[in-house]
Amino acid sequence: MYDRRLLWFSRLSDRQLVDMLLANDEEAVEYVFFYRCDNMFAHIINSIYHSQVKKEELITEFYMYLSEDDWRRLRQFEFKSALNTWLTIVAVRYFKGKTSDVRTKTLELNSQMEYNIEMASDNEDPFQELSKLELYEYIEQLPKPRERFALLGMLTGKSAEVIAKELGCTVMAVYNLTKKARQALQKMMKGNRK
Repeated sequence: MYDRRLLWFSRLSDRQLVDMLLANDEEAVEYVFFYRCDNMFAHIINSIYHSQVKKEELITEFYMYLSEDDWRRLRQFEFKSALNTWLTIVAVRYFKGKTSDVRTKTLELNSQMEYNIEMASDNEDPFQELSKLELYEYIEQLPKPRERFALLGMLTGKSAEVIAKELGCTVMAVYNLTKKARQALQKMMKGNRK
């Protein structure tokens, strides 16, 4: 994002920024998560994770958390405080809670590669219920190749930047593709349970 665009975004009110996020404006998402929340993510990395995680991982996780169900959590923001303050409180609570009940599930999709996925142990994530083969089969059924590619890339540990270069898109587009892929998988799984 170039300097003049950053300056323009920095002059927007919290309400304008929230409206743009709710409209899924990619530049607003990039500005908020990569620029405006930069200090917040640095704080979380140092105080909660003791510098053992990458900022990109936190950004992806928090973006997915806030944006799921059509930004349901962000819609709870009532403008009684600054947006940064609210985002920091929500993020710190989320990541502190996550560190207390996270476990790593290793999936071996073939005999040569292992994939690590961090999942909450509260059974909210339907991917926990899948065997290695089932997850692979569901991913193969995704109708959109870009979503399949982005999700598999993330599961194999590729960075969003690498996936973006391979797909010829922005990093935020990779996050959106991954989010859509996960939502599509969840719908498929719910349909198969009935």
